[in-house]
Amino acid sequence: MSYLRWHGFAACAVALAVLGCGKEEPSTDATGKPTVAGAQRVVEEKVTPYTYPAPVKGHFKEINVGEFDLVDGIAYPAPGGAGTVVYVTEKPIASPMIADSACPMTQARALTKLRNARFLEVTLLQGRSKYFAAGTPFSGSSRESSPNYWSSRMTADPGRAIGGVIHRQHGSFDFDLPLSNPKVNEVSEADWRDGRRGDATAPKPTEQAVTAAYRVVHDAAVKKNLKALLEALGFDAKQVAAIRGLDGIDADLMVYSDWFLTPGTASEFRAKPGTANVRVEAVNSKGKPFANTYNFASCGDHIVLDGIFHEE
Repeated sequence: MSYLRWHGFAACAVALAVLGCGKEEPSTDATGKPTVAGAQRVVEEKVTPYTYPAPVKGHFKEINVGEFDLVDGIAYPAPGGAGTVVYVTEKPIASPMIADSACPMTQARALTKLRNARFLEVTLLQGRSKYFAAGTPFSGSSRESSPNYWSSRMTADPGRAIGGVIHRQHGSFDFDLPLSNPKVNEVSEADWRDGRRGDATAPKPTEQAVTAAYRVVHDAAVKKNLKALLEALGFDAKQVAAIRGLDGIDADLMVYSDWFLTPGTASEFRAKPGTANVRVEAVNSKGKPFANTYNFASCGDHIVLDGIFHEE
């Protein structure tokens, strides 16, 4: 994990003392008062806003998840030729940057949690889906399995997923998304909610690797260091730069960070092929006791935090 280092007259000797690096003692005039030129200077890193045309347009309203617009998403072939998974979200998740990644769904799920964004999902085979899922990252969700309540369509295109879904009671959305090509057997939201949270063909993550990944994510989240957090979640430098430029993500980070407890020492560990989790009992930023479970999924060389569950 890398941190932003401030540079002044001398380099900072301790890597973790980021905020103490690069400070200069102000120079003074003959009376001993600091001069303007010698006053301490604070250099803020400029983040370039990242925008792109919305590849999803729609609106949804349902008692379990609330009312929201749809603006972004990803699409990828379901393992075993089961159709095309179309996952759409309430907030931008930098889809142009993650569509070509090894694990686009895993990264989309991680960003959905970070942004506290509601979502919908279908898996289309010959234009039809056997289910219609809706959910929030940390609370309500629903999944219907009666296709009579919705209609769907998707244009045959080898490189894109283009189509739409209309739910007779709750809303609709249209999508025009690049068709991703995951390098692992990605788990859909429907699978994830059924407890299938990892690639069954992948090895079990080790306790040492998962605990280390959890600690890096925890520390970045508690410090509200978005750049370090995104790096800990496995995003590359180009993706990190884009995601940091999404409108409203700094405010999302403030909410997300409260899901990490202090002191936050991991205790119970469980693992299955392609996925593992640790349990933590501690207090949140308001001093309220919680027991949280942090779920991780394998994504090539990375282990990505893709779920947080809590109990009071």
